[in-house]
Amino acid sequence: MSLKKMLYILIGIPFLLYVLFYGSIIFMFVKNDTSAGKPVYSGQIISDTLQQPLVNNFGHSTTAMEVVQGTDLSGKIMVMTGGHTGTGLQATKAFVSKGATVIALTPDVKWAKKNLNGLPNVEIEYLDLLKPKSIDAFVEKFMQSNRQVDVLVNSAGIHNTPLQRDERGYERQFAVNVLGHFQLSLKLLPALKKANGARIVNLSSRGHRTSDVNLEDINYEHTPYDGFQAYCQSKTAVALMAVKQNELFSKYNIQSFSVHPGPVPSSDLFAGSLVGYAPKFKVWMTKFAGQSLRAFYGTELLNYFRKPKNEGDIYKTVQQGGATTVWAAVSAQLNGKGGQYLEDCNIALMVPNGSDAPFGVRPWALDKNRADSLWIICEKMTGIYFEQ
Repeated sequence: MSLKKMLYILIGIPFLLYVLFYGSIIFMFVKNDTSAGKPVYSGQIISDTLQQPLVNNFGHSTTAMEVVQGTDLSGKIMVMTGGHTGTGLQATKAFVSKGATVIALTPDVKWAKKNLNGLPNVEIEYLDLLKPKSIDAFVEKFMQSNRQVDVLVNSAGIHNTPLQRDERGYERQFAVNVLGHFQLSLKLLPALKKANGARIVNLSSRGHRTSDVNLEDINYEHTPYDGFQAYCQSKTAVALMAVKQNELFSKYNIQSFSVHPGPVPSSDLFAGSLVGYAPKFKVWMTKFAGQSLRAFYGTELLNYFRKPKNEGDIYKTVQQGGATTVWAAVSAQLNGKGGQYLEDCNIALMVPNGSDAPFGVRPWALDKNRADSLWIICEKMTGIYFEQ
């Protein structure tokens, strides 16, 4: 066999395997997708004074970098969980491109250093949302710097995991997505006050439409466990947390919002959620799948083959997925507002609970009475109380 043929084989076989792998990812998403069969939504829209969309030039396909065009963020300090991966990484890039300093909090410092390498004005600090002591340790260190926090972005999260509990016995998805951020937000309150105009951005999800918060059994001690439902419950709780934060903190000139980044199939959320229980090879493969979709127009191919009729079902790239987070953090249009659920760089419409609309916020995610009850539960679960 000639050397030339051997080279063709050595190069061709891995290439063919990769093409098959990449094609299988696309096929899996398309095969399980139902968006093409959904008619354009024509159901009820609830008239609500809090959830009234604004007029701007942004939309579903806006990118994080487009949001910050013409914005000067010099001197601003953004503290972010999840700022080193997926949509959070795109938000970080947008913030630092306009002069802000981003403090990226992560349980995986090595991964963060790799992803954030070369970006200016980025500080990486260890913080594990499952470990309350690590949250306290970061806050204590940050407070010693005597700096303000202009924006706190609670972006990290885990998705659809098997039933697991943290060291306190709390259901793992609720502990990470809600309790860790609850603790971080309250502990950083003095630094947020110092900014005199700070914002808190809590990453929710359209998954909130699937489940209200089971206030009687948040930890699934009696209710049969469903990983996806537990995730959706936690994202409803995140939105309710923003409602209560805004009510309590507005007197300090602090606004809080919840954000749906959009459906982002190339996100690192799926790989990150496997850490801690899945084999390392599965974590690596899931991470590699996300990287492949990002590198070779996976989002665009998926939208082409899926052909969704509703804009809310159109997949976003990670660059587009980071846009609403950035808009929530910096937009002057949101001055004087707070407590709203945002999507597509705007205030989302409200649709009924149980609605099949692929957009909008459900009333149970903004209910003030349920926000009050959830807040009390979070205080008791963390042992951290808001003091007037």
